[in-house]
Amino acid sequence: MGRLLHAIPATPLYDRLRQAGRLNDDDASDRYGTNVVPLRMSREELRDGFVGVMQAIYVADAYFERLDALFIDGTFDFAVHELPYWEHHRLAWATRALGNYLKFSVVAWRLLRDVDSAALKHKYRRQLARIVRARGFEPHILFVYAIKVAMHYYYAAITSALAKVDAESGVMPDAALILTRAPVCSR
Repeated sequence: MGRLLHAIPATPLYDRLRQAGRLNDDDASDRYGTNVVPLRMSREELRDGFVGVMQAIYVADAYFERLDALFIDGTFDFAVHELPYWEHHRLAWATRALGNYLKFSVVAWRLLRDVDSAALKHKYRRQLARIVRARGFEPHILFVYAIKVAMHYYYAAITSALAKVDAESGVMPDAALILTRAPVCSR
């Protein structure tokens, strides 16, 4: 997922931008999603352009077109599953394959169970069925693809939230902080 540049204090970039007077204060950083003042465009243009690009690239059809170009049309493959090791350890290979089928099933089931949007649920179901038809005998591909479908749900939520820039203050929503400077926390 893309993000706006955020100059980290105590780095050469931060020092150069500070010397050039091109650092936003904390309030402006919240408003524009970055602590960097851009050249040749306004801070509003940068913020609004970023939001527009994120919304365009994470539209479901565009996202899945790119994903399918790699996993279905491009027949992306994991070389690790073709290593000679697996020829001599068929039980280990079968165990791993079964585990990947199981992980695919769990991710797909939970995603389709938890998605609120009927349109997205339909799209995800269609995409999962496509990968099963195209690469059903490659459980490692199925699992990775299911994760990528679930990631779209996350991206769609963030890009939807990004569109909610406060009209009065111009402050970017908290979702922008995930994309700029705040680390993503795991539970």
